[in-house]
Amino acid sequence: MIFDRFTPQMLDFLAENHIRNSKEWYEAHKKEYRELVVQPYHELVERMAPTMTAIDPLFVTQPSRCLSRVRRDTRYTKNKDLYRDHAWIVFRHARKRLGSALSYYFGVDQDAWSYGVGYYDIPRDVLAECQDMILKEDRYFRDAFAAVQGSDFLLEGERYKRLKYPDAPEKYQDWLSRKQLSISFTSEDFDLLFAGEFYDKMITDIQKMQPFYEFLQKAEERARAKQSTGGLA
Repeated sequence: MIFDRFTPQMLDFLAENHIRNSKEWYEAHKKEYRELVVQPYHELVERMAPTMTAIDPLFVTQPSRCLSRVRRDTRYTKNKDLYRDHAWIVFRHARKRLGSALSYYFGVDQDAWSYGVGYYDIPRDVLAECQDMILKEDRYFRDAFAAVQGSDFLLEGERYKRLKYPDAPEKYQDWLSRKQLSISFTSEDFDLLFAGEFYDKMITDIQKMQPFYEFLQKAEERARAKQSTGGLA
């Protein structure tokens, strides 16, 4: 299936909007933003929605709630640029803060496009549960590990400076050494993106990575259960 709604003009607009860094310029060109960025991404969400709800019926699939905001929140950062030069969509549960929500995502940057699943900022108790499941070779972890091995996805997340579990099996060290946990596929082939030929591979890959999502989801469920019972779960 072809999805050819993304264009070079979309990236050009986002780059110029970012460089101009002007609320007045953005407001004067908001129609272009809607046509070049919002509409294609909204259509992609609608196209992906059946696949995503088959993975998790609780995913939010309302396009306006899946698409990133073009305006940056500059209150708590030294970077005062008003607008992003890229855009992305996420599928996550409602009422979950984006940074700490288990999510699937697809995004287009100026230099590459990518999709994946995991956490941007995994809660500490969930990470601890993941590590425990890895060390115990829990079946959810084994399924996730098998899905990722040999795939086009790369494990991501900042590493500890030292091995946290030096006695664990070598094949698990890359997973155990991460402060964050996510996997992603990244491509610089914009011809593939603009021609729309990326779509079938992306959907197939997303479905194949469901065991990774279920591993993190189970870790989150167990962490919350322990929290509610004072660690006795």
